[in-house]
Amino acid sequence: MEKEELEALKYCLQFSKRAYEQQTERQRHAMGKADYLLKYLTLLMAAFNITISVVSKMSSVHIAGSVFWCLYVPMLLSGMLGIVSTLMIQRPRKIRQFPSGKEELIKIQQNPSEYGTEYKRIYQEMLRIDKISDRLKENNDKAMKWIMTGYICMVVMIAAFGSFITYVMCLP
Repeated sequence: MEKEELEALKYCLQFSKRAYEQQTERQRHAMGKADYLLKYLTLLMAAFNITISVVSKMSSVHIAGSVFWCLYVPMLLSGMLGIVSTLMIQRPRKIRQFPSGKEELIKIQQNPSEYGTEYKRIYQEMLRIDKISDRLKENNDKAMKWIMTGYICMVVMIAAFGSFITYVMCLP
């Protein structure tokens, strides 16, 4: 019976390790998306502001008019919110780490009943990996929400810019 339980625990440990690897991969993916999103938003903000400045001076756009500001402010605010959301992804977060070998040895020496058998050691390892994976998942879920916010802001910014260009083109 004990051999079957040990095999079952080893089987479950594989799932814990796989979940941890998936979350670390998800974290790398989120950071890559955030990096590109920040670059796109910054580039678009600069390009749109330069374009608006040039177009406003070249055409008969009345900058003090309410239509100009109703199109410019949402574009500017959505771009800034998008940039802030990508920065929120990259801020430091609480994480859990694996203990060092020395720390683990001290735990084993202090609590031999919790680590006395291979079964118990595997169980403790599985619990530790699961705690770390849960923290990674929580951080990754928050990062994905910020990424989605950034993409929505980019769409709003592009739509506002498109409306502005349409407004300028339709002027007499």
